[in-house]
Amino acid sequence: MAFGLCLIALLTGCAATRLPAAHPQDLKDVGAQWSKHYRQGNLDALMALYTDDAFVALHGQPALEGRAAIRRYFNERLGQADTTFELVYEQIEFHGDVAHIISRYWLRAVNRRTGAVVTDAGRSLLIYRWQAGQWRIAVDIDQATPDVRWPSPAGLTEPASSSVDRLETNRH
Repeated sequence: MAFGLCLIALLTGCAATRLPAAHPQDLKDVGAQWSKHYRQGNLDALMALYTDDAFVALHGQPALEGRAAIRRYFNERLGQADTTFELVYEQIEFHGDVAHIISRYWLRAVNRRTGAVVTDAGRSLLIYRWQAGQWRIAVDIDQATPDVRWPSPAGLTEPASSSVDRLETNRH
């Protein structure tokens, strides 16, 4: 019987895809890798976390479609600031080879050259797709929301200085 099912799958072009177990920590680990690669300025490692057809929509920015557009965006920003991220996960769900995270986030970046501080806080939606044996970011949407306020739960604060630029048109 098992041989017959395998033969049918082979003849009809259906290939069994082995999906990973649904472990929320796996998606959190991708987020930690993203943050690490961003802080270290490792563009190639950062881009390896995205699907080829990824879609990124950061508030105040035009949408980025495809890994090449995302690469260009981050290439101009990596390595310019000391950045701190904080995330509070609100929802993590798995649906076969697709998963998503909704989280609140806080970002504080200090420009290494000028000392200018940029802050951002809001909510993000990340959709992951299981691809080539790992979870990759397929969609990343960030938005400002009135219910995500400073300070962050862990105490990350927004400086009360005139050198602070809230992210409206420039995210990182």
